[in-house]
Amino acid sequence: MENKSLAEYENIKEFLELLDYHGMNNEKKQLEFIIEYVDSAEKQFNEVLQELKDVRNELNTIQSKTIKATAIRAVDNITDKVKSAKNTLLDMKYHVKNTIDKGLKEFKEKGKDALTSTMKKLNIKGMLQTMKNSFDHINQQADKEIDHLTKLGDEIHAVNHHFKNIGHVIIGKQIPSANPRDSNKGMISHIQNALFHVMDKMTALSQKAQQGIEKIEKRETEFKEKHSVKQSLHEIKKSMTSAKSSHKEINHERG
Repeated sequence: MENKSLAEYENIKEFLELLDYHGMNNEKKQLEFIIEYVDSAEKQFNEVLQELKDVRNELNTIQSKTIKATAIRAVDNITDKVKSAKNTLLDMKYHVKNTIDKGLKEFKEKGKDALTSTMKKLNIKGMLQTMKNSFDHINQQADKEIDHLTKLGDEIHAVNHHFKNIGHVIIGKQIPSANPRDSNKGMISHIQNALFHVMDKMTALSQKAQQGIEKIEKRETEFKEKHSVKQSLHEIKKSMTSAKSSHKEINHERG
């Protein structure tokens, strides 16, 4: 698949025009939403992966093997999760393009019915739910890594304080109380900030997916209620017609 955004494909533009022409406004809005969402998410994935790559390169400057190994593992774990989520997104990108390509061919044979069936095949709500799950998994992993790095930083701080105390004991000085670790300084903090930044982006994408899902579900509920009212009116009309018919028959018999 060519490396360009969904919004740039001519077939997708044509399909949106057909939805508009046939008065399928809700479907058009849903498709526009997923197009913008996929294109935006792909761009943000690329930015996040570049940031993680830059942080990974900085880890080579760490002298401590323990910190270095833990930090590398944390960054690599998140990078793997992000790459996996990006691949899922690219599969969806192909699914949107491929489904619409087929939908346009079907439209020439079946007309408006092909537009409806194509939208069902796209399953936009399902795509958004899958992506939301991916973003949430990345955040859960990032949260674990940040917590692990915090514990490691605290342990190293405690060990360093302990070694300083040994020095004080040897020269007969009073042992000072431990100062709390400054969590805003050092390489561990730098890595954690990078992971927090990843979480911020993933959270925003997850929330946007949820908003899209809720809009679709609201429209689905409105459609069902509208359909239910129509059905009820149809049943009432039917029963009234039936009652009139019975009334005529009775009058005819009396006559």
